Amino acid sequence: MGGGAVSLKARALILGGADFFGLHLARRLVTEGYHVVVVDTLTRGRDRAEVAALGATPGVELIGGDLTDPATWAALRRGWAQIYLLPPAPLPKSIDSDPVRAVRGHALAALHLLDWAAPGDKVFFASSGEVYADGVEDGVVQVPTEEAEPVVVGDLAQPRSAYAASRLFAEAALVHAARAGRSRVVVGRFYDVYGPRMATDHLIPQMCVRAVRGDDPFLVKGPHRKRSFCYVGDAVEATLRLMEAPTAVGEIVHIGNDSPMSTVGDVARMVLRIAGVQPRVVAEPAPPGSPARRAPDLAKLRRLTAFEPSVDLADGLRRTFYWYRRTWAS
Repeated sequence: MGGGAVSLKARALILGGADFFGLHLARRLVTEGYHVVVVDTLTRGRDRAEVAALGATPGVELIGGDLTDPATWAALRRGWAQIYLLPPAPLPKSIDSDPVRAVRGHALAALHLLDWAAPGDKVFFASSGEVYADGVEDGVVQVPTEEAEPVVVGDLAQPRSAYAASRLFAEAALVHAARAGRSRVVVGRFYDVYGPRMATDHLIPQMCVRAVRGDDPFLVKGPHRKRSFCYVGDAVEATLRLMEAPTAVGEIVHIGNDSPMSTVGDVARMVLRIAGVQPRVVAEPAPPGSPARRAPDLAKLRRLTAFEPSVDLADGLRRTFYWYRRTWAS
């Protein structure tokens, strides 16, 4: 914990923040002059060195706690300038193997936050563009996707559909609480955010690590899938702008990069070029439930915040690959 008294207006609370996006957000908030408190179980298989380094950062305090447990919330102090609820980024394997955990985590964390938050609290909830996946596959949701597009949840027996439903449950509870004046909530739906420190179960970090290892053949699942990828620094910037925008309260807003979509195969080729290796590339089927296309429409985000993405895919991939090369080589 940093020394000395900290002004209440400079205190930020990140709930579930010892994860990829939370690490980047916490570091950015510290540079903006906030004292940051991160509450997390600290047990979900993250890079412990990264989490330890975050905890050692002046102005950052780590607290162990389970956000599904009312006792964690009862122990939290009050008086925060900003509060961020960040459910963990979806890992395909964990969603498939334990969908109950994802559904329970999103639902209980959101409901506990509603009961705990004060009317004046400024809250950001991190959701996902994954909520549109079933609708895209059914042909009823346009891509790029606006916030007004219908949300369609498919077969709840499918883990990814259940995951999307849990996100929507949390969104609905928090948005309507905001519109009823119970707190000042904005919901951000993230689209394919990537960057350094992300778990290697995810697409781009996995490619970077396999390129560093020199995998040959180099397997690419679903190379024809199209995505519009967003570098994590841009996602953090958009999030902070939304938190400062009074007109964003009670709104659901897409966060991402709306540059032309790239295929997964194109991304693989870019990573291999950056790595300077030329393995045999072998296509494999896409993971179950992974939509053929995903990209956000950012018109609403621009209208509310004047945000523009600043890191293109080539630059973001270079930054990401070099971080993994340094990390895996050490």
